[in-house]
Amino acid sequence: MSQSRLLHILSILETETNERHSLSLQDVCQILFSRYPEECCSPQRVRNDIATLQAVSDEGIMSFHLEQETTWRNKKQYRLYHPSFGLNEARMVFDSISISPLLSQSQKNAILSSLEGLLSQKEVQQLKQRVQARPCLMQNEMLPHTLQLIYQAIEDHKCLSFDYTRFDIHGQQKVVKSYRHIRPIQVVWEQERYYLIALNPAHEETDQQRNYRIDRIINISFDTGTWKPFATPLHSYGQFDMFSSKDKSVVTFRIHKTLLDMVFETFGTDIICHPDYEKPDWVIFSAEVDLSEGFDRWVLRQTNKIEIIAPLSVRQHIQQLLQQILSNYGD
Repeated sequence: MSQSRLLHILSILETETNERHSLSLQDVCQILFSRYPEECCSPQRVRNDIATLQAVSDEGIMSFHLEQETTWRNKKQYRLYHPSFGLNEARMVFDSISISPLLSQSQKNAILSSLEGLLSQKEVQQLKQRVQARPCLMQNEMLPHTLQLIYQAIEDHKCLSFDYTRFDIHGQQKVVKSYRHIRPIQVVWEQERYYLIALNPAHEETDQQRNYRIDRIINISFDTGTWKPFATPLHSYGQFDMFSSKDKSVVTFRIHKTLLDMVFETFGTDIICHPDYEKPDWVIFSAEVDLSEGFDRWVLRQTNKIEIIAPLSVRQHIQQLLQQILSNYGD
């Protein structure tokens, strides 16, 4: 048995067959000898090689599944596929990668190319129509490396050091602060971004949790600081963004009915809405909210379809924001 021929036959079955498409022994031989003339041999040897792969499949040594069937003309057909990773699973993975706002096109292509090896050529062709996404403005080429190092630090209980960046007036990412002895807790995906939830010992012990946007992190490395276990990490973040607020309040809203989907998705289905008898097509409800800049932005995004009724302090705060906005457009 030729080891190289065995691998070539495995490659042919992986790329030319799938759960719904098979090849005959004659087909396999024809492709094998056209691609690899040096492997020219009798069909019986190819049949024996396929039998070896069949034994590997039956023993579950590798992830592929090799099946054979006999046609009405008493010819055997062979097909190979990965049971846990078919076309539907691949389509979801491919789409998720395609729409990622944090990967450059070259990074997306590299990842997708590595996944294509798990599918047949026909299935790959079916995946060519990928979800189209606008080019992202923030393309941190080091993001995969940064994530890998963070995951390793969490697993190995190591501290991290890194620089944190923001855009300057020229559209360049500039370092605004350096962090040391950061204890990573968890990576969270929120609002189309990766965030690192971590403990920063530079703050008071009861207020050490900090959330960092990972695409703004550069020059990351393991830190020499001592990693210490944390008693009860909060893993908390705000309702309207990743940054929680210490100020909370029960707020009463008046909203147009067209915002009901958004309201239930934001506050949950436990809130109770009542019709507003003063304004048709409007409803009133109350919910506890984090009073933060994220809350301000959320209210303003609803434009003229939302009104804060109570408490008076929150209503006045939004009034002041609107007055500041109006002053920016004054003559």
